[in-house]
Amino acid sequence: MVILSRFSLQLEVGDARMRMCYTLRAFPASMSGPATMASRDRYLNTSLAKALRLLGMFDGECEDLSLTEMADALGARPGSIYPIVTTLLRYGYLQRDPATKRYQVGLRVLSQAHHLLARLDIREQAKPVLKRLARELSSNTHLGVLYENQVLFLDREELSPSVLHTAAIGQCVPAHCTAQGKVLLAFDIEATTRICEAGQLPASTQRTITDPAMLRQELAEVRRRGHALNVEELYEGHACVAAPIRNYRGTVVAGLSVSVASVRLERDPLDLFVKAVVDGAGEVSRVMGYSTESKEVGAHG
Repeated sequence: MVILSRFSLQLEVGDARMRMCYTLRAFPASMSGPATMASRDRYLNTSLAKALRLLGMFDGECEDLSLTEMADALGARPGSIYPIVTTLLRYGYLQRDPATKRYQVGLRVLSQAHHLLARLDIREQAKPVLKRLARELSSNTHLGVLYENQVLFLDREELSPSVLHTAAIGQCVPAHCTAQGKVLLAFDIEATTRICEAGQLPASTQRTITDPAMLRQELAEVRRRGHALNVEELYEGHACVAAPIRNYRGTVVAGLSVSVASVRLERDPLDLFVKAVVDGAGEVSRVMGYSTESKEVGAHG
């Protein structure tokens, strides 16, 4: 059995907004033999598994749930999951609205996420470049990585109020229709194969590439150019340029992007944004130990 669940947390304090996404996975049965799986199930804590599945219900689209709704989703009685819910409340992983008696993800999740993000050295290395590009180009800048066929945003700087769709830290977006995603997929053969072999790609706008063969052609062009473009492929009125960040081995480990309103491309040359992003990604790559002598390999090895 495969257990795949997601939960997210959106926190708003004044103008600051953070949305964290997580995926909790168990290995599929196909990855191990019956004996191994039986041994694994022997040590599975069913109460903890229910707690993790419960947290996975808060996926960003569902902000709050009643006890009955959670029980129905688990196929259990409300009374049987009450101890689990109470424990999650006690440790801050859930919080309860006294007025509505509905439950939401607690701030303890944000605290744990903060510790995880703090360990990601690439954020510290990229932060000055993100700030500088956002200021110089009056744009929004983002740092992202490829995560389960999607782009996960690790950091951002926002200085362009004209961009209606902004990406929060921890947010996941499709890889095939974003500049960040294309620049990461272009150097990750395995991820590209997974996405393309799944068949027709979902469309976000009329400009979205939905044909896997066309996506492969686009990714080949991205490798040739050294940067990726997205003009209204994810959102109408939104444009983005991204370039790869490499580590000391030459492996593509992240992407750096600049987002602007697409109308800006009518008055500002595209080359202005491309050069800034490519130079910025190159600067972060050098700090990460990359040099032109490094052996260039695909993402993640």
